[in-house]
Order: sequence, then C-alpha cells, then structure tokens
Amino acid sequence: MRGRLVVLMTVSGLLSGCATMSPEQCMVADWYRLGEQDARQGRTPDYLAERAGACQEAGYEADTEAWYSGFSEGLAAFCTLDNGFRFGLEGGRYLRTCPPGWDADFEEGYAMGRGIYDLEQRVAQGQRELDSVDDRIEDELYKESPDPDRIQELRRQRERLERGLREDEVELATARGVAIGRGFNVQ
Repeated sequence: MRGRLVVLMTVSGLLSGCATMSPEQCMVADWYRLGEQDARQGRTPDYLAERAGACQEAGYEADTEAWYSGFSEGLAAFCTLDNGFRFGLEGGRYLRTCPPGWDADFEEGYAMGRGIYDLEQRVAQGQRELDSVDDRIEDELYKESPDPDRIQELRRQRERLERGLREDEVELATARGVAIGRGFNVQ
C-alpha cells in the first residue's frame, strides 16, 4: 500500500510539472515578454494555446494581442543567420517558425550549426562504443581462461570503431573550420 502511495505522489508531481504556467505565473504574466521569449526559444504560435489553456484553467485570461506583439518582436531576433547557427549548435529542433524572407538566413545557419552538433554526438557515441569494447577486451584478458579468438574478434571490432571514430573526428574538425571561416563562433 505504501508503495502505491509513493507511486501516486510521484506521478501527480510529474503531471503537475507538465503545466505550461502555474496559477501564480498566470496572475502576474507579462504576455508581451512571454511571446517574445517563446519566439526566441523557437516555439511556434501554437504554444500560446498551451499557455492560455493553463491560465484559463487557473481562472486567468491570456492577453493574446500582447503575446503576438512580443512573438513578432522575438521572431526578428530569432530568425537570423547567427542565431540559426547557435540554435543548431545547441541541438535545438527547428519548427519552421521563421516567416518567408527570414527563413533562408536562419535555415542556412541552422544547417551548419546542427551539422556540427550531429557530428559531435556521433563522435561522442563512437567514443562510448570504443570504450565499451576496451572494457570487454580487458574483462576477457583478466578471465581465468581468456578466449584468444574472442580477444582477436574484439580487437578487430575495436580497429573498425577507431577507424570510424577518426573519420568522424576529421569530418567534425572540417565542419568547425568551415564555420569559423564563415565567421561563426564554434565555442
């Protein structure tokens, strides 16, 4: 019984954390600033419905006009070449929020930044796989009766992984160099 109570409390805590805005936030909301913030985070205009719904449940009305004004202002800051690069480099998921005329620059920067992010993830995954194989080799070597065939197989696997990892690292270094050459901050 006690276990079920803990589970119920955990689930209810998680569900309450899903609300877009708390009643307290709704009561003092600066809807212009929220709209601007939402645009700068790459959210779509649909996010207003989530905010408004949460506040309506708490008995507060959303100022949609102020939110849209802020959202338009935020889009102007979000939909730039440099911000697209930064957003992609951080692994952001672009939801096609930039209007025509602004989208081309943003998407160009985003593609370059996201390409670097994806390569960094691939390199990190390759390193984890290589470390795992190293651990398995070590485990096999320290067994009471090491299996030479298994060790040889693991060493071949390690060579393949290491070769792939080095290729990915070269590709990542090249992508970073191109971005730096274009004037982007890769840090």
